[in-house]
Amino acid sequence: MLQKLTSNFAPAERAHRDVVLAQYQTFIGTHCRAFFDTLPTMILALNSYRQVVFANRAAVEFLGQSDLEQVLGERPGEVLGCINVSAGPGGCGTARPCRNCGMIHAILAAIDGATAEGECRLLRREQSILEGLDMHVNATPLTFDGQQYIIFAITDISHETRRRSMEHIFFHDVLNLAGGINGLIEILLEGKIDGHDAELSVLHSASKTLVDEIIAQRELLAAESNELKPEFAPVVAREVLQQIKGLYESSNVCQGQRIQVDERCPEAPIVTDGRLAQRVLGNMLKNALEAGQPGDTVSLSCRDELDSVRFTVRNATVMPPEVQENIFHRRFSTKGDSRGLGTYSMLLLTERYLGGSVGYTSTPAHGTAFYLLLPKHPEKG
Repeated sequence: MLQKLTSNFAPAERAHRDVVLAQYQTFIGTHCRAFFDTLPTMILALNSYRQVVFANRAAVEFLGQSDLEQVLGERPGEVLGCINVSAGPGGCGTARPCRNCGMIHAILAAIDGATAEGECRLLRREQSILEGLDMHVNATPLTFDGQQYIIFAITDISHETRRRSMEHIFFHDVLNLAGGINGLIEILLEGKIDGHDAELSVLHSASKTLVDEIIAQRELLAAESNELKPEFAPVVAREVLQQIKGLYESSNVCQGQRIQVDERCPEAPIVTDGRLAQRVLGNMLKNALEAGQPGDTVSLSCRDELDSVRFTVRNATVMPPEVQENIFHRRFSTKGDSRGLGTYSMLLLTERYLGGSVGYTSTPAHGTAFYLLLPKHPEKG
């Protein structure tokens, strides 16, 4: 009856196809199907092995399937296209990152007999395009025809959470910068210091950062709605890193740390959207600085890899395992629920618009290193 598999979290065993089909027939042979099809909420019926044995019309349409039977026997993360499915030895629920999934926790609680709910932040690729989903889920146990099932309701809250996150991040950053500018202006007006050149320089830098933050939020909104239009032009890899260093070494986030550009960085030419590349690298550098302490060094480097260029931002700290497992999810942050679009935007801008890839390593021996790999000549879309 069961397919034996290993797992890093939830049980991996599955019922065979003939058992799933028999459970499916049980559902459609009653009035359950007509009832659930009238509901606008996405409803899945799962067996005790977390496999889909029924899906209502709203769920089938959301999943982009033409036939309910195409999803039978699959698990929720599999039908939703979660990128962690392939990382688990037994599919949905069996990868290490699944330990932090609110969807899996709710289902397991329902299997144990409790009604549960939770939120799930899921990354998927829809027709090779990266997409983030935020979902609220409810799992309710049901005993029917002598067998145990879970009625699993899914509500897509992506638009709501995206708007809320954008508002929090935008106003948090903009108000902090505006407050700093106002403080500097007050000092200059009071005339407490003789020479104003240094203060005016800082004021100029802060105002430029303010404008940059506003543009960054606008670009991220456009990127998520597929409205962003990259502008490709030749740039020099080493110069990109020098510009990033100059932008951040005079900012408050630097906190007395040193930003060092590797002298071995080549003058490698690359065709890309330099502004977006700087946005991705700037987020990497900002995260590295925020994780460090005064006196630390953050190193920037690049390497020519024939058809591509690899940029690396390295700092000495190590990310905890729970941070590593969620690092690229939208709204995940160690700084609170109102933050957490920086690393997500790295992945989004790089994969969807720059034609490259991002990743990281984090070990006690070598610290944390984020990389940006960009093709020298991206394919034109």
